[in-house]
Amino acid sequence: MYNRIENLKDNLPEGHKDIAVLTRHIFEAFDKLIEEHRRLMGVSSTAKIKPNPAEERTFFETINEVKQVILTELEKTTEDIEHIGDKNWEKNYKDGVE
Repeated sequence: MYNRIENLKDNLPEGHKDIAVLTRHIFEAFDKLIEEHRRLMGVSSTAKIKPNPAEERTFFETINEVKQVILTELEKTTEDIEHIGDKNWEKNYKDGVE
């Protein structure tokens, strides 16, 4: 996912690269959340508290789904930015990007 963000950043004009940087920061925050969750589960295991496998799976699946949605929206926004001024382009977002 980080490679896709960097590729999109490279495709963006200079004034719009900040949205890719923001996306990377959001992904890093999710990664920190996952790491903190793993640490908490490790401490809980030490105290003989077993994690619920269904809850664990749901947690990681949800994080990955949210990351995928954010990345998809970045890709659509990048497409709109790349096609600014193209009268034949049908915008992904009707409110537009500038």
